[in-house]
Amino acid sequence: MNSSRDRTAGQPQEAPLVPVASGDTDELDTCSLVLSAVGIAHHIDLHRNRLLVAATDAPAAEQELRSFFEENRDWPPRPAQAPPGGAAGDPPTLLAMGSLAVFYLLTGPWTDHNPWFTLGAIDSRAILDHHQWWRLVTALTLHADLVHLAGNCIIGGFMVHLLCRILGHGSGWLLLLGTGAAGNFLNIAFRGQEHYSVGFSTAVFAAIGCFSSLQAAAGRHGMLRQILLSLGAGAALLALLGTGGERTDLGAHLFGFLSGLVAGIPARFLGLPKLAPDRNLQGLLFLLAQMVVAGCWLLAWRPPPVP
Repeated sequence: MNSSRDRTAGQPQEAPLVPVASGDTDELDTCSLVLSAVGIAHHIDLHRNRLLVAATDAPAAEQELRSFFEENRDWPPRPAQAPPGGAAGDPPTLLAMGSLAVFYLLTGPWTDHNPWFTLGAIDSRAILDHHQWWRLVTALTLHADLVHLAGNCIIGGFMVHLLCRILGHGSGWLLLLGTGAAGNFLNIAFRGQEHYSVGFSTAVFAAIGCFSSLQAAAGRHGMLRQILLSLGAGAALLALLGTGGERTDLGAHLFGFLSGLVAGIPARFLGLPKLAPDRNLQGLLFLLAQMVVAGCWLLAWRPPPVP
């Protein structure tokens, strides 16, 4: 194999040279490598920025260069562009979960005469007998103490973040409110006795159930394995939040998980994950979720009707 560079002088002696390629230095170097690989002698003329070969070798050289550039037309591949409007991989979990901590600074801990808990906690009699349905949502925003709050924000925030990466932060938070409220309702409906509770953990367990259901519906590693993994995650969260103590509501955790498990199936088949990259839509749905919470608290604080 032969390759030569002549910056100032002459031509090879035996046969006339003809150009087969032109371009900048990098392009000529690439062409030179191609011809060297197939054993075609050539000469780079840096004065005119072209590559020369013997006239007898010109057809073969042109064919080799043509084949090389056709085979490598789209190489290296262009970096993948983000979906229009952004991706679903950046849900504002820290902002949303942080708002629970800020709200706790306003409400304080659960005491007998705290008006936030009097008006917004789960109270089975007030809900079932007096139709104060807003409590199913407002109770999700209240926490008994700092330990209760920290468990939900740290571990709960992780599970919520995973769910919102799949569904989008708007769809995810609306689904969390719906399944959390459903879990709270089922908990008091099946108890058959007076019951009080607060906490976002019902929605956290709903996120675990929904995440499990979405993964199983996608056919990843088998439904049984996904459900067992999610149950394991739920058991870890339950251990962190505590299974003892008078204010630990195991029923709310169970019914929250079951609500999420059921809701994940239609969420997958209705194509909600496909809407996740639409930042505008997710922003509107996230705003709607915040309006639902604010509306429920407005109902809780409205003046009682005049007898």
